[in-house]
Amino acid sequence: MGTPKDGPMEGRTFPLRTELLDILDQQIEMLTRKTFAAFTNEEMSEFKNREQRIRELQSALAATATDTASYSGVFSSLYT
Repeated sequence: MGTPKDGPMEGRTFPLRTELLDILDQQIEMLTRKTFAAFTNEEMSEFKNREQRIRELQSALAATATDTASYSGVFSSLYT
């Protein structure tokens, strides 16, 4: 049985949110282990790649939130 949050948007955003949280955890772990000056070139490259992916995921989630807002019309009860 679903909860009120289990709608069409929830199914699309869950993988994005999960990936975003995983990448943020990796970034935080890296920052707590070393300072930027101590990063190797490879670590800095990985950090920057994750940073870019974080931006992409945030944009995708923002776009999905915009799509969700479009469901606020007359037929909104069908989508909640």
